[in-house]
Amino acid sequence: MAELSSAGGGRPWHQALTFAVTGRRVDLGEQPRPEIAQLGQQLLTDLGRAPLADHVLSTRAAGRPWPHPVPADLMQGLGYAQFAAALAELQAALGLEEWAETRRVGQAQPTTPADRRLLDEVPPHHGT
Repeated sequence: MAELSSAGGGRPWHQALTFAVTGRRVDLGEQPRPEIAQLGQQLLTDLGRAPLADHVLSTRAAGRPWPHPVPADLMQGLGYAQFAAALAELQAALGLEEWAETRRVGQAQPTTPADRRLLDEVPPHHGT
C-alpha cells in the first residue's frame, strides 16, 4: 500500500484507521488530521471493496470483532470520539457501513407483572 500524506507530522491517523478496517499494520506515516476521502480511495484501489467486505464477513463469522480493536500504540494521541467519527466516515466511504458496530436501544418490551411490581415499589419513607 502506498504511503499517504505525512506532511507536517501529526498522529498515526491513517495507520490506526487502516488497522481498524483491515486488521493489518501498514506504515502510512502521520497526519495532522485524517483525510478520509484520500485514505478510502487508497484502500479501495489497493484492496478493493469485495475483498474488504469478505474480510469483514470472515472476521465476524470467526467470532472476532470488526472493526478490529486498534492497538494502543496506534491510538497514541488520538481522541476516541474523533477516531470513532473518522472510522464511521471511512466505513461509509468504503461501503462497509452496514457492518459498523452501533449501539442501539432495544425494542420496547411489554411490561410484565414482575416489572410492574418493581415499578410500583417505593421506599418506606415515601409512604404508599
